[in-house]
Amino acid sequence: MDLKPVPPRMADGGELPITQRRASFSAMKALRLRSFSISSQISSSSEGDLPSPITSRRRTLTKNRTFETLKEDLIRRPSGSSTGDNTERASISTRPTSPSGTGSRSNSVYGDAITVFKSGPLQPETSILKSRKEFLVLTPLALIKFRSRSAAVERFPQITASNITIGALSPVDSTSSLKDYASSGELYVPLEKIVSAFNDEGTRPSFGIEVWWSDQKKAAFACLQLDFSLPHDRDEWLKQIRHTIKIRTKSILEEPTPSNVEIELKQILGPQQKDVQVEIYPVIPRRPYTTARTNSAEIRKGWRDNSSFYMAFAKNICVLAQFTRTSSSQKINPNLVQFGLVTLSKVNIILNDERFDLIFRLPLEKPSKLELSSRHHRSISSKLYKADTYLKPAWPLWTRREVFCIDGEAPQMPLPNGEDYGGFRTTLEAFIQGYNCAPVEWTVQWKGVRHPPEFCLLEPKDRSKYTALQLLAIFRALRFNDFFKSLSFRGIDFSSLSGAFDNSSRLESTVWLSRTGKRSLTRPEFELVENSSVLFQEIVALLLGSESIRHIDLSSVLSKESTTSLSDDSQSAPSPSNQGCEVVPPIILLWKSLQTRCNSISLDGNPLGVSDIAGLSRVLQNRPDFLKTFSISRCRLDENALALLWEGLHEQRATIESLDVSHNLCRVEAERVSETLHDASRLRHLNLAGSIKGNLSGPLFRPWSAASSFGPWRLEELNLSRWKANFDTLCGIMKFVELDESRSLRRLILNNCGLSGEMATGILCRLGAGRDMHVSLSENPLEAGSTDWIDLIHGNEAPRMLHLDMIQFQHESNFNRLLKALAQNKTIEFLSMVGTGPPNRASSKTSELLSDFFESNDTLRFLDLSGYSGKLEDAHLGWGLSGAMGGLKQNSTLRQFRVRNHDIGAAEDVSELCRVLAANKGLAMFDCQNNNFNHHQFAKIVHALSFNQQIISFPLSDADRDYAVQKEKRSFVQNQGQPDRSFQAKLSKSVEGRLDGLLKWVDEYWQSEAKKVRDILQRNRDDPVNRLLELEGEYIDAWKDDTLPSWLVPTSRTRDKGKETSHSPQ
Repeated sequence: MDLKPVPPRMADGGELPITQRRASFSAMKALRLRSFSISSQISSSSEGDLPSPITSRRRTLTKNRTFETLKEDLIRRPSGSSTGDNTERASISTRPTSPSGTGSRSNSVYGDAITVFKSGPLQPETSILKSRKEFLVLTPLALIKFRSRSAAVERFPQITASNITIGALSPVDSTSSLKDYASSGELYVPLEKIVSAFNDEGTRPSFGIEVWWSDQKKAAFACLQLDFSLPHDRDEWLKQIRHTIKIRTKSILEEPTPSNVEIELKQILGPQQKDVQVEIYPVIPRRPYTTARTNSAEIRKGWRDNSSFYMAFAKNICVLAQFTRTSSSQKINPNLVQFGLVTLSKVNIILNDERFDLIFRLPLEKPSKLELSSRHHRSISSKLYKADTYLKPAWPLWTRREVFCIDGEAPQMPLPNGEDYGGFRTTLEAFIQGYNCAPVEWTVQWKGVRHPPEFCLLEPKDRSKYTALQLLAIFRALRFNDFFKSLSFRGIDFSSLSGAFDNSSRLESTVWLSRTGKRSLTRPEFELVENSSVLFQEIVALLLGSESIRHIDLSSVLSKESTTSLSDDSQSAPSPSNQGCEVVPPIILLWKSLQTRCNSISLDGNPLGVSDIAGLSRVLQNRPDFLKTFSISRCRLDENALALLWEGLHEQRATIESLDVSHNLCRVEAERVSETLHDASRLRHLNLAGSIKGNLSGPLFRPWSAASSFGPWRLEELNLSRWKANFDTLCGIMKFVELDESRSLRRLILNNCGLSGEMATGILCRLGAGRDMHVSLSENPLEAGSTDWIDLIHGNEAPRMLHLDMIQFQHESNFNRLLKALAQNKTIEFLSMVGTGPPNRASSKTSELLSDFFESNDTLRFLDLSGYSGKLEDAHLGWGLSGAMGGLKQNSTLRQFRVRNHDIGAAEDVSELCRVLAANKGLAMFDCQNNNFNHHQFAKIVHALSFNQQIISFPLSDADRDYAVQKEKRSFVQNQGQPDRSFQAKLSKSVEGRLDGLLKWVDEYWQSEAKKVRDILQRNRDDPVNRLLELEGEYIDAWKDDTLPSWLVPTSRTRDKGKETSHSPQ
């Protein structure tokens, strides 16, 4: 595989009108027919090697002198002539220099008989003051410019009048030293010091060559401007100079980078590139490196004076550094321009030339163009290609063909194994550093997901949103990755990319071909993607480029709206808009074209437009039986939108495995739903909460059916909340849970379904003892008909996880029976009774039973007894709960206890709560937010918490602090004898100042106590003993504390197969 040079297109210094365009679609399409295997490394395709004249030189007996002797004989004589006013010429270009002592320290490979490779006149200057023709001589050691031809003939007698330009002349008959040559020449340029020789790109009428070399005395690069009358002469001279430089550099050691330059560049790159070797090459910028533009302005004169330029490569970045010294040789800090290697958009190499262009571009920005020249151009282009291959190992060869002009084939980079996740970690690190943005939080899930391994992008730790460049770094690191089988962006805000377009400045084409070439877009589809938004293009790149993605979770990526349930009569809620959701059209495109293997998608929480619903319905109807997972919960679908979408879902009933259309604005008729579900035998997850309306004759579905076409269902989750389920449907559920196939059922959610106590009894009875599943019977009138279900709980006929939230007990005796049953139960480990309580405030009898429940139960691990925040009086256990907590002092099995919204602070005395915090040896997480504590009570609780060595989670709320401040304010006003509504107008300035000071003190006091809590939690988290704590993942998720330590790895039961990879976010 070769880097194929392109014809010269930069002689006029303008833009590249063709190379900045993307290849035609037909050309790219043709790549599918080519083999993508690559066989050889980058070759140096340039001018052919010329035959060396050294081999034909006569052998002469000469006295060899060491290089040190020659060095001492070198003499420089200043030139009195001017080099003209070329804008590209440095002011030091006419001053002679001496060769460096860094060359070979052995005898010259040519001896003292100097061979002239080439000689000839230069074009005379147009200045009247300078009429003589300068003369140029090329030897094996140097390029020498004389003031006249006679001066050259004097030192090289073999240059005769009849042979002005000689390809290779005989050696000088007499022995002459380099001192003699330098004394009569205007300028002596050692070949090994030359950085680059290239065609002059200025506006001068002559045909010129710029020769740049390293002048170590001035610690800068110097320029020699050579002008010729004919382009053929210029081309021949340039070809011979380069060939002679190649011979010279092969015969001696490579010129090292100056130590001061190397040290400074490594110091600059060191903190970013630890333990990474830095490669440095000298280069010459041909034009000021600025943002590419169509009309280049006049180039500033002397912008390269007294400067040297080096290009340094590290692992993920490259730097172009300009080192400048003043006239007094004082060092100036280098001027650096840094680029990420993954931002390289185009490499243009000039045919048979040392010139090359590098175009770098950050997304959503204009490109930056480096027009450079260097005799190391092959090494630089090879380095860039290898870096691109290493940093993006999953990206196919056709993507590199758009950046590099590749001729032939090259080997595809083998994908890394281990924790690099198919090259993802390496590529992400390169994009993050290349885009100069902060790291992102991510992890890999192996269990608890349908298609492992699953990549999960986590929310930023500072609760902000990711920037556009951070999101693009993630998307492009995942592009073409075949390691992950599913992607999750749940809850990640994509708004920074929403509506962004990047087509005017983009050089590379969008993804139109998969990694293996098996899937591709048609030309109209490709044109559509090319002209679409950035987010549209990235979704296409993710799902088309990779052939392994089966599922993508895009829940709540373009909406920060509340995820609370919407009621039937919510008239103020907005209807589907005409604007649409930006992530839906690319999915419709790929589903319609059959060019993605992704057949599972979650769009929860994103407001969908009319066009989105119409497109989804159309593609689902036209392409039946391909969809596996479809989730559009809380997408603000009205009745028409939901009915239209259901038409498409009906065609997927034979293959659909997971369906969630819950909590939208309107509902679907139960008869229509039943018609679809009767044939949906592959369903595993069904969530129709708040989505069904109307009456139904017969069951909603028959999961127990054993027809010849299919067997009983294997449901894992069923949610029919907020639909008054008919008797036949409930009987069908009870029949299903008796079957062996129902053992896979993990969640049965029947909230607000009108269940009576008799139906609850029937369900618990058929589930049996200790069933490993969540059962939620919240918001149902469970006292109606029968309360035998309480006796079943007492007799251990209950599942492991039970939700009895918002149960409206009409009789305190039934609530007390439930407390007695829970105290004796040995099967329930997770219990939620949010908002459930006696009809009035807890009596002494209820408090006593509650205390006994806390003390006697040794099975519960998670308990939530919070009050309902929407009620100020009802469902508050209040003072009774405060006194009953004493039973927890001896409980050593309960790990998580939440007791919010019970107005415990109204009891004034929180001593019992403080004793529990200080004495309990089992609790690891305790949550008592929103209980109206004043700052004195809060300080007592914090003091008691300091004695606890186990608690690692104690959530704090700003609402509690605000309540304490406002309570102190009300108390102050009452003491002043002023009504609360008018005290601000009547208080004197002095009293008002006292109030402000008091409120400030209370706020600061609360803040100081809150800091003590954080310090206590950190102390406990750092205790090695607490790291032995084991909690199930479901329990940790239900706790909802983002500050939990990273070492808390959730455990799971044997039903969760596969391994768990815990990844520390980058």
